[in-house]
Amino acid sequence: MASVQESPCEMMRRVAKEQKAEIRRTEKLIDGLKGKIGDLEQQPNPDPAAIAALRQAVEGLEKKLEDDRLALSTLEDVITENC
Repeated sequence: MASVQESPCEMMRRVAKEQKAEIRRTEKLIDGLKGKIGDLEQQPNPDPAAIAALRQAVEGLEKKLEDDRLALSTLEDVITENC
């Protein structure tokens, strides 16, 4: 939890660190879902609906990941310029 005396630069650095952790979690989740897709595709009678649902989930997470990376990059630019 943020301290009462946290400076704006400290707050931005903390948020950037949290964002990096969120990006890593999302990357791991995407990798796991892609692994499940591969496993399903290897089955003798793969379930196309399940594969499509997983692919849709991956697509949504990849968009979120792109947005999170852009937000982090912007935040890091602000930190570099102001701290």
